This record gives sequence, C-alpha cells and structure tokens, in this order.
Amino acid sequence: MQRTEIINKEKLFELIEFILSDSKTELYESYSEMENELVRISNFSEFKDYFEHSTTEKKRQLGFGIYNPESKGKFTITKLKLDPKYCNGKTYRNRIDGWGIIYVHLNLLNTENEIECRISVNSRKRAENWKSTNPEFGNPELWDWKIIESNAKKIIKQLKKYTQHSI
Repeated sequence: MQRTEIINKEKLFELIEFILSDSKTELYESYSEMENELVRISNFSEFKDYFEHSTTEKKRQLGFGIYNPESKGKFTITKLKLDPKYCNGKTYRNRIDGWGIIYVHLNLLNTENEIECRISVNSRKRAENWKSTNPEFGNPELWDWKIIESNAKKIIKQLKKYTQHSI
C-alpha cells in the first residue's frame, strides 16, 4: 500500500502532528547519518527542529519509519557496515527494519512549498513472499496486519486531504 502526493511544509507539519498524536506511535529516521545513532522523534516539536536542521543542511530527501508496538512483530535497528574508502572514512550507519513499518519518504523539490510525500508499507502477502530474502526481519505472521493496514489507511487518508496534486 502506498500513496505519493505533493504538499507544502505547512501541510507536512499537519500530517506529522497527526501521526504523532497517537501516543503509541514511534517515529524514527529510516537511516541514520554515518557513524551516528538513529534519531527517534518523540513529539511534533522535535520533528520541526529536525526538519529545520535538515533544510539548513541542504538535505533534499528525508526518510522516516513509523512503528506502533500494538502491531507487534519484530522491529529492529540494524547496524550496517560501510566501506570507509567509499564513505570518507566512515564505517557504519544504522537502519530500522521490520515487515510492518510504515514509511514516510520526503523529497524536498524546489522549495518548502513543494514536498513530495510518499507513504508506503508492506502488505502481509508481500512480506510472506520476501521472508526468505530477509530472514532477519523475522516471521511476518508475528505482525498484526489489521492494525498496520488500519494505521496506514488513516495516514494516507490524512495525506489526501492536503493534496496539491498526486504523483
């Protein structure tokens, strides 16, 4: 399940505030900066600070993962080894992993008024089809797919409200 829309910064902030309004929601960077721990965003103010810092640093793409402990499953943070000769001497970065994580990908296009926002999540069927490829993610049957699908649909419905135009 996925949806991509173009929204502005104000609408992005409203969407993130909606996501974080569920006190059980955990929001993480999808990937950490090299040789840093993953950032967990606990509230809307932290997201605003993260976003503003990222735009000041001229980042064009941001990725986040939403995990809700009620959806159960195996959620992990994986340390990825990097080849220092290709990464300015850096040796690792971290990534979130799990079949039922809902991802929010942001592509900052020309200005803060044009943000491509993509929401995506695996389906039960896709997870089952790929479980042998990613055994470290654990058994997809451990996840409560009804909760995952319900949460993803709510977020996508909210995103649709903010649409400038679909991609």
